[in-house]
Amino acid sequence: MINSSQVLLGQYRPLDSFLHRLDTRAKIIPVLLVLILALFTKSYLFYLSTFAILIAALLQSGITKEILMDRFKPILWLVAFTLVFHLIFSGEGSQVIFSIFSYELTAGALHYGVFYSLRLVLFVSIVFLITLTSSPSELADSLAKIMSPLKKIKLPVDDIALILFIAIRFIPVLYEEFKTIKNAQILRGASFGGSLYNRLRKSSSIIIPVFVATAGRADEIAQAIENRGYGKNRSRTYFSLKNFGLNETVFAAGSGGLLLALFYIT
Repeated sequence: MINSSQVLLGQYRPLDSFLHRLDTRAKIIPVLLVLILALFTKSYLFYLSTFAILIAALLQSGITKEILMDRFKPILWLVAFTLVFHLIFSGEGSQVIFSIFSYELTAGALHYGVFYSLRLVLFVSIVFLITLTSSPSELADSLAKIMSPLKKIKLPVDDIALILFIAIRFIPVLYEEFKTIKNAQILRGASFGGSLYNRLRKSSSIIIPVFVATAGRADEIAQAIENRGYGKNRSRTYFSLKNFGLNETVFAAGSGGLLLALFYIT
């Protein structure tokens, strides 16, 4: 079994809340709007306000603080790298705040470091809104429904949705495979400590078996799909029975209006 702290990014939490009961398409609308508006604003207030709204919505849906902290832990390294990168390489020609030895911290470097770190945190949070409150099958079904008009131009919408479902569904499975192989290697006396070079070199004893196991799983999935008659040009039904009703319309319109107002004000 995989506990809540073992899964990277967002894994679906089966709870009973307003967001969980919504059709996933209604949640995709504000997600896309946030991603678009965030690219056209340089306002810290917009980022912080939107982030606070997202966290409040997740907490209201029953996602605990502990779960959110566990999900954000892997991202903190990327946030720290983004911040350090801009502090070192950005802001040339702007006002110098202070200098130490040959390094000069500029106002531009600090601005870009904080700004892009906030953007990264916001993008991850908006992904959590979808993945923590929608199952992989609901995500795949919603994507297929949204892209259904593209079937008229012979785009394989169902195949794209299936690929998305498999990718999301097997992230925790592959992670469990990785942990199992690593623990087996440790029990056999393998050590993964030492310098960075040694750790990368020794990691081949984990990566190669994981790739072999992944290839085996992929072959089993392909055979199962073929045996079930997938891709026989028949009309397909959806596993999810949710409909885009009044609640979804109110949520999509309300959240979209709130985001546009916040964008305008900030």
